[in-house]
Amino acid sequence: MIKDSKITLGKVVLNVTNLQLQSDFYQQVIGLSLLGQTSDSSQLGLADQPEVLVELRQAQTPAEPTAGLFHLALLLPDRPALATVFKHLLLNQVPLQGGSDHGYSEAIYLQDPEGNGIELYADKPISQWDILEDGRILGTTVALAADDLLAQASPSPQGYQLPPGTSMGHVHLSVPDAATSSQRFQKVFGLGDKFSMPTASFIASGTYHHHLAFNQWAGTDLAARQPGQAGLNHLTISFKQELDFLATKKRAALHQMTLVSDDQKTFLLQDPDGIRIQIRLAE
Repeated sequence: MIKDSKITLGKVVLNVTNLQLQSDFYQQVIGLSLLGQTSDSSQLGLADQPEVLVELRQAQTPAEPTAGLFHLALLLPDRPALATVFKHLLLNQVPLQGGSDHGYSEAIYLQDPEGNGIELYADKPISQWDILEDGRILGTTVALAADDLLAQASPSPQGYQLPPGTSMGHVHLSVPDAATSSQRFQKVFGLGDKFSMPTASFIASGTYHHHLAFNQWAGTDLAARQPGQAGLNHLTISFKQELDFLATKKRAALHQMTLVSDDQKTFLLQDPDGIRIQIRLAE
């Protein structure tokens, strides 16, 4: 991860209609480990690591076409790690939505059983990124060099687990107006525009290619999310510095974000599209 970023992304919380099925999927297919469980939630992360990457909660109402998650993106530590999870998915005949080379990363795309998008990716060396003088980073979308990638795979063990060093790399959101959402998140969280087009925008802290992305590909009349609805519950952003953490709370009120709950080292925001963001001060 880029060292000059002021933020890191934490767990993504999903409301699900079938908690057991979804929990099994994220363990057996994606390779996360069960870190904790209650009657209506599962906390999933890396084996022998305390940080939760994905939390599943029992949904109160079924999914509807609303603003929310396009995909969560788990960042693997290197290309061989991506190759090994790719081999695991192919050997187990897991349906994939595709694979792409974005210039700055290589990525594999799939969905969980309830249609939540998942990206598994590995960054290329920064020396290979197309970074412009103004700090924007040009990406591309070409076919993944699948055979070349698989050549770097390690043997896929029974009971595959994601490797140490895997983290929540970015979160891509589906919204009715990508430009408006992008500008709001940039202003509230102090992020910069890395690449934008009429229907999508990619933003980040520091010199990373993107921590957050927005697209309006599901339509500009997309309804706002409702609490408890199946799909995205919230994403998590952690600030490294207390000053940035406190400034975010002040800026949120200026840019149509509602303070849902507040504690000393964490608070929950909701934007006009019903998307919720848990803000934390890193330990």
